[in-house]
Amino acid sequence: MQFIIDAIGYVLSKFVALADYIGALVVAAFVAIWHVLTDIVCWAFDQLLSLAVSILSAFDFSALSSQAGAWAGLPASLIEVLQAIGLTTCLGLIVSAITIRVLLQLIPFTRLGS
Repeated sequence: MQFIIDAIGYVLSKFVALADYIGALVVAAFVAIWHVLTDIVCWAFDQLLSLAVSILSAFDFSALSSQAGAWAGLPASLIEVLQAIGLTTCLGLIVSAITIRVLLQLIPFTRLGS
């Protein structure tokens, strides 16, 4: 009789071990799928930023540097007045604000004002 009880206990321990193994397998599969999904999101965000960098690198900014020589053609008194009213500071602030706004527009889900 003891042999039958031991045999049933042995079979039940194997079923418990199998259930533990299947449970661990399901948890490991869920974790692996979760990591794949987060990697896909990170990859998509990286590709979006790479696209933004390639678009910005395609622009030709040489026309901006060629306009720097236009200030040399202005009379000295006009340049002094423009510096006195703070035009260079104002232009720097405006360019910085526009640049920050464009950069914020590149971030998904932050469409500030548009």
